[in-house]
Amino acid sequence: MSATMRMEWIKLRSVRSTWWLAITSVVAMAATGAGVGVGYRSHTPVATAAQILNNSLGGAILAQLLLGALGVLAVTGEYSTGMIRSTFAAVPRRRTVLTAKAVVGGGAALATGLLASFAGYLGGQLAIRGTAIPAASLGDPAILRPVLLTGVYLGATALIGVGVGTVLRHSGAAIGTLFGLTFVPMIVVGLFGASGIEVGRFVPLLMLLNSIAVTAPIPGLFAGWVSALLMCGYAAVALLLGGVLLRSRDA
Repeated sequence: MSATMRMEWIKLRSVRSTWWLAITSVVAMAATGAGVGVGYRSHTPVATAAQILNNSLGGAILAQLLLGALGVLAVTGEYSTGMIRSTFAAVPRRRTVLTAKAVVGGGAALATGLLASFAGYLGGQLAIRGTAIPAASLGDPAILRPVLLTGVYLGATALIGVGVGTVLRHSGAAIGTLFGLTFVPMIVVGLFGASGIEVGRFVPLLMLLNSIAVTAPIPGLFAGWVSALLMCGYAAVALLLGGVLLRSRDA
């Protein structure tokens, strides 16, 4: 397994799209945080620490798509070039390959997601320096929790991307499906207004914006850590489905 993981790490880091997606994720969240802070500098009434933090982490909407695409490309990139045949020739146990891709890709996405989340937080805090807006200290568990959980959410999204990529084996189809799974359920639930909250608390984007990346979830939604675990569960289901199909299909 360790040799397979080293192989996957070499492949992942040697692709330029990996770096572009990771760097863009961090920059997007930092820019969102800074933009939010600048926007609130002269806001009346004076914003609260929770308002700044909640909005500073809003860049995760874009980051989840970028890191989800990173997870997809970790699998489909090999199918598009035909390299997957060489990979399976070197490692006949396909589930070992998928496990290595999930560990390496998920680990890289988790590290990037945490870095991006902290960048969003820091961007917002730096932008409000010198104003009457109270700073949000990471020593406060209510502040640290959403920052950490947002990073976990982003890592789980990349793992879902690995699973979807394994199922569909086509970059465009897998990324399009991932985007659809991200936004369509949110739109559908929104059509039902407040009555859709019972279903909406299971929808990833709704969980991100109202449960995970906020200091206090809105009524009716799960606690942030429960929503993050639910995202990890979705990732496990996607990887399990991908593993079943990977074993039964030709390369």
